[in-house]
Amino acid sequence: MANIREITLNILMEYDRGGVRKPSLLKDSLDKYDYLETRDKAFMKRVVDGCLERQIQIDYILDSFSKTKVAKMQPFIRSLLRMGVYQIMFMDSVPDSAACNESVKLAVKHKFSGLKGFVNGVLRNVSRNKDKIEYPDSKLGGGIKYLSVLYSMPEWIVMMWLDRYGFNKTEEMLKFFLESRPTTIRLKNDVDAKAFAKELSEAGAVVSESDILPYALELEKTDNIRFLPGFDEGNFFVQDVSSMLVTEIADPKPGQVVIDVCAAPGGKSLHAAEWVSGDDNGTVLSRDVSERKCDLIRENAERMGLPNVEVQMHDARIHDQSLENKADILYMDLPCSGLGIIGRKTDIKYNVTKQSLSDLAKLQWEIIKTAWDYVKPGGILMYSTCTVNQAENEDMINQICSELPFEVVDFTDRLPEALKKSVVKEGEVNMCLPIEKQAEKGCIQLLPGEYGTDGFFIAKLRRK
Repeated sequence: MANIREITLNILMEYDRGGVRKPSLLKDSLDKYDYLETRDKAFMKRVVDGCLERQIQIDYILDSFSKTKVAKMQPFIRSLLRMGVYQIMFMDSVPDSAACNESVKLAVKHKFSGLKGFVNGVLRNVSRNKDKIEYPDSKLGGGIKYLSVLYSMPEWIVMMWLDRYGFNKTEEMLKFFLESRPTTIRLKNDVDAKAFAKELSEAGAVVSESDILPYALELEKTDNIRFLPGFDEGNFFVQDVSSMLVTEIADPKPGQVVIDVCAAPGGKSLHAAEWVSGDDNGTVLSRDVSERKCDLIRENAERMGLPNVEVQMHDARIHDQSLENKADILYMDLPCSGLGIIGRKTDIKYNVTKQSLSDLAKLQWEIIKTAWDYVKPGGILMYSTCTVNQAENEDMINQICSELPFEVVDFTDRLPEALKKSVVKEGEVNMCLPIEKQAEKGCIQLLPGEYGTDGFFIAKLRRK
């Protein structure tokens, strides 16, 4: 019989090795152990995700109770204790005694008998005092250490957001990243939302309608999206509302040509394809640098019955003269740091660096300079990222408008009514303008959780 905690521990040790988080490691491991009971796989996922998500806080707790600091521990013991602390602090379904005893057993099994007393002592000490842990004072040093520890976010990212958004808004963002999130789906335009929601509910999913877009549904208690009613028929595509807003704001018309230069996973391309289809035969050219991702876009276009999507493998940094002045709308959803989707991809906050932010901004500008002239004169450039970083967002728009023949477009008329309801509190700073005021200036920064969406930046520009 498989020891679920041992398998989980091995995954955590692999994550800890080398200091770089491989995004697909957990998924690959779950696929490998697909024969396990659903509850066992759920335990593995919960503990691995939780240990990574809360690692800074867990390490702070361990350093508070252990004479040997986390950085000095042997890798096996470090991962073992992190796993034990996570269960004690954040899993009510696991008795503290079980978390302690099973950890000791694993230490003995892996030839660490000499440290079983240390493992047992640290974990039992955490268990006895978990309601008395003293975290950093929120009023010291501008709250940097407090926010970093309590929400497990590297200090340099906390500082960047504090400087721009202030304490309250930054804390709201960090809280949101740690909350469980529903899966959001976009319905195909001929699917009745209420009828389909009922069908999904009858299949066991917990369904709620989006407050922002009528064709978006939020799902909970879904084990595998592919097994839901309507998947094979192409009734829906998994996509966050923030991403759906790109096409909502772009407002493609039947018969138009849309070019998407960095399309994977394809949500925006497929969304646009529905809007431009009709008697006028509008088309979408969907490109990505990876053949594997192109195959995925093709598969979804076929599943959703969208023959007007042409998928091509192409490096967006290489200019394609044949596309000059061809696009009514050009989508540039460019490679970015992903700081707006940390809640979905925990590895981002540990892998991203200040240098990588700078490198990404350079890559974005390289692609923009290469592909901007695909837009027809008078056509639209939709720039978007899933990050919250001025250099990749507002600064990039300023650079485009100062060095290339583009001007921002006021798109308040394309904003869903729900976004026009301000969630900004009086006295909050900088980009915390109401979304409607931002849209007047041609770009919006959705902060993580602000409207229940990912962090996302969208700008609408017109070629002069």
